[in-house]
Amino acid sequence: MRYFASLIKNIKPTLSGHDTFPLRYGWIKKAYDQIEAQPDVNNVFSQDTAIADFGVGKNMLNAMRFWSTHTAMLYREDSAYKNTHKGLGADQFSDHNNIDATKHVNSFYNAENFLSDNGLDPYLESPSTIWLLHHCLVTNPNLISYYWFFNINTKSELTREDFARLLKEFMRDHNLSVPSESTIKRDIECFIQNYTTKRRKANEDFESTLEGPLVELDLLTRVSKQSIRALRGEKNSLTLHVFVYALINFWKVHNGAADTLSLEMCTLDECSPGRVFMLDEEAIIGFAEQLQDSDYSLAWTQSAGIRQFQVTDDSDLDDILEQSIRFMKDEDYSR
Repeated sequence: MRYFASLIKNIKPTLSGHDTFPLRYGWIKKAYDQIEAQPDVNNVFSQDTAIADFGVGKNMLNAMRFWSTHTAMLYREDSAYKNTHKGLGADQFSDHNNIDATKHVNSFYNAENFLSDNGLDPYLESPSTIWLLHHCLVTNPNLISYYWFFNINTKSELTREDFARLLKEFMRDHNLSVPSESTIKRDIECFIQNYTTKRRKANEDFESTLEGPLVELDLLTRVSKQSIRALRGEKNSLTLHVFVYALINFWKVHNGAADTLSLEMCTLDECSPGRVFMLDEEAIIGFAEQLQDSDYSLAWTQSAGIRQFQVTDDSDLDDILEQSIRFMKDEDYSR
């Protein structure tokens, strides 16, 4: 059974809430700071002073809340918005069956660890942080445009019309309610703005054309006004440690009882590093070969035509996940 189909009863497709504003630098840090500064306020986004506190208009404020929530940097508990922190784990949220960004939260991936003033990367200066935020977004089945494009879609080039048509077909095939044409169009527009450079129009102000952090990942490009192309292959800013972190998270969910994982699964399955980071087999083998000179309890084996990752040293997947976190802190975030 495909992963998305296995979760269908708990999926709540989300194609609005961002008001067509893509994620921008500084937004999740600003949300974090406001929540920390007003601990007695349940919802800092709905206060009479919110527009002045955040320094943005109402629509941008909605988008700031949307992206901060869907990157799991904050979470909603009843009517309150709170920052995720090191003491939280995915199993501590009230609705264990809920499919949302909080499934990513652990002692490493949380707002406190990254966004506090002495955090790892409060201003998203490291590409590794941006890759981790992207990983959180596109492995959440609720963000269905993002999930579909990276995990289901097999076309390297798409027009906006094809994107909308195929997305609607996918939703209908899974008996999901399809929103209006305008809602889908706006969500796809926001998706494209998140990952591609936008040409500045003569009447647009500078701020409206500022690129967000996800553009840096070079995952998509605009072929024309109506078409986009996926850029599959090697990703120069993606480190071995982020790759292993994503690999083990995928492995635990999709093949957790096994001590091996095939190259095919790592490349093609939903939520695999190959899908999420748009890596082809050659790029994944490149990471696999780096393991030979690393201290990971993880090996790359090729025998009888079978190419796979294999757990070594009597370790388990949790051990390797902790290794990836330790190496990320020591190397990706060394100052």
